[in-house]
Amino acid sequence: PELGPIGISGGLAHPRHFLAPRARFEEREGSFELVSKFMGRLFRSPLERSPLDVVAWYGNLAPCKYDMRLFAAVNSVTYDHPDPSINVVLSSYTASPGLANIDFVIFPPRWMAAEGTFRPPWFHRNYMSEFMGLLYGSYDAKPDSFKPGASSIHNRFTPHGPDAAAVRAGTEADTTKPERYTDSLAFMWETRLPWHPTEHALATMHDAAYPRCWSSVERRFDASARPA
Repeated sequence: PELGPIGISGGLAHPRHFLAPRARFEEREGSFELVSKFMGRLFRSPLERSPLDVVAWYGNLAPCKYDMRLFAAVNSVTYDHPDPSINVVLSSYTASPGLANIDFVIFPPRWMAAEGTFRPPWFHRNYMSEFMGLLYGSYDAKPDSFKPGASSIHNRFTPHGPDAAAVRAGTEADTTKPERYTDSLAFMWETRLPWHPTEHALATMHDAAYPRCWSSVERRFDASARPA
């Protein structure tokens, strides 16, 4: 994967922070089970020796780990929201410029300094499908309705946005003063394809009351108003 359209050596996710494990192997005999995934299904096979007995290996693909606390966040220092690519950690490109198979995006601690701007994520709908989760802290778009451990799916062209508390706070905020988001980390997998929840997910994690987070959002549209 790539580092996103603006990922460079001095910003966002830095290549030196992706750590690969040191190669090792084990030569053991016994009772083992190998689980494989094929065509969306899991298969298991009994083995008489460890599957981790590969000694000779050559290639350019390896599992990596990345500490999201090392992400170098960038943001607007004038007004408005920059393109969401400022939050991309890794991206899998397609042959079409600007269209990704999937992006891995994070929302780390950062400064918000945009003036005359509604700073939380606004109401929108995308061509891309979003699977989002909150690891810890409070998410600025849904401080009242999105708790650590929660996740949400908004498939392509599904309208969504901040809850009532975020709308109120973002509207009343004094944007002449910068604001620092601390102790919060959210992530998002964004793909050109629709997400398909499993039957188990729909049966055990479906929240039918989720749309109520927008039920108390105040109507503020005034067709007679003119831009300041």
